Amino acid sequence: MFDITTLAATDTSTVELVGGDDAPLFDDKGKRLSITVYGPGSKVYQRAQARQQNQLMDKIKKRGKMDQSAEEKLAEQAEFLAACTVSFHGFAYPPAEGLEGKELFRKAYADPSIGFIATQVAAHINDWANFTKSSGQS
Repeated sequence: MFDITTLAATDTSTVELVGGDDAPLFDDKGKRLSITVYGPGSKVYQRAQARQQNQLMDKIKKRGKMDQSAEEKLAEQAEFLAACTVSFHGFAYPPAEGLEGKELFRKAYADPSIGFIATQVAAHINDWANFTKSSGQS
């Protein structure tokens, strides 16, 4: 009998970043810029998703509807992505100087001038294929 757990998703995966023009991004030594994130099979991701859904339900209860401003949507996405981020590789985010971890990640993801990064991470993080052992990206 085949053991289905051999196909279990890995907890993390690394997103190799591309610029707004879809060109790969490199540091000054020629190494790819990347971000390591927790995926949908991890407890970290599941907690972040549950927190996001609970906040949405609270808003619906308070307002009676789901309307959100663009700023609220951006802030919620930044919060979720920050909660699911392990680390940034090969780049700094100077506007968040002095911040570390989740606070740094949140500030970077909430910056619309580099919104292409949050868009890539959101797409990567929600694709189970990026967290399969055979993907070679973990």
